[in-house]
Amino acid sequence: MNYCGDLRFVRLSSSSARSNRSVSRHLFKDYYGLQLIFDGDIYAFTGNNPPEYAKGPVAFITYPGVPFSYGSPPGSSRDIAYVCFQGSRVEEYIRSGLLNLKEKQLFIPLHNCQQIFATMELLLRNLAIPGNAVHHAQAVLLLESMLLNLHEADGLSGSTSTPYRSRIHELCSKIAGHPELEWNFQHEAELLQLSYAHFRRIFTRETGHSPKQYLLECRLRKVERMLTAENTRISEIAEQCGFDGVFHLYRVFKKHRKQSPTEVRKIYGISTK
Repeated sequence: MNYCGDLRFVRLSSSSARSNRSVSRHLFKDYYGLQLIFDGDIYAFTGNNPPEYAKGPVAFITYPGVPFSYGSPPGSSRDIAYVCFQGSRVEEYIRSGLLNLKEKQLFIPLHNCQQIFATMELLLRNLAIPGNAVHHAQAVLLLESMLLNLHEADGLSGSTSTPYRSRIHELCSKIAGHPELEWNFQHEAELLQLSYAHFRRIFTRETGHSPKQYLLECRLRKVERMLTAENTRISEIAEQCGFDGVFHLYRVFKKHRKQSPTEVRKIYGISTK
């Protein structure tokens, strides 16, 4: 008998895998993925949406038809595990709400990290025995157990910061769209009728970064885009990205990206001005 034959596992990773890839862009054609980040820094976004940042342990779901970009900031790494799957059973997961496909607010905090880690370990051990229908069925049930845990955690994380969660993510989109502006986070806190300390706690919980860290990361990402896609003078890039001149840009970029803007341009064969 073919137990749970309506779901197939197509890709998976060791639960002890470690990655330091800074940029990965994927277009999943016909399969879904459960991505677990047990430790480390990660950012992710879909399409042209602004990047979202988090610190493990977190999870997110990938799915067909939408381009996903994710990775660790340069100089950092993350402990990862993932399992990818396809089949008609997935359609029922989506209809029932067990599998929540999102293009924003991607990260789900793993409050029960050890339990999910143990479940993933057991799933991988079952899949290590190819052609065994019973072990395959057990792996499917373990996957569903993890999806249920994530579904509950996602609902909990969504309720803990209501009504502020959507406002914080709206603010993040504005910052990512215009990181060159002088953002006044004390004022943003007042707009939400929060003390700055409370605003900072909510912001950090939702993004994995403090407001100032998030703004700096958005500025650095804009610098990277301009360095690799345009032949603009570095002095102009500094001005358009919110830095106080070339020397300030070089110092901050070198500290956080471990290479200078000039070195980045040499890698991409772009002349330095």
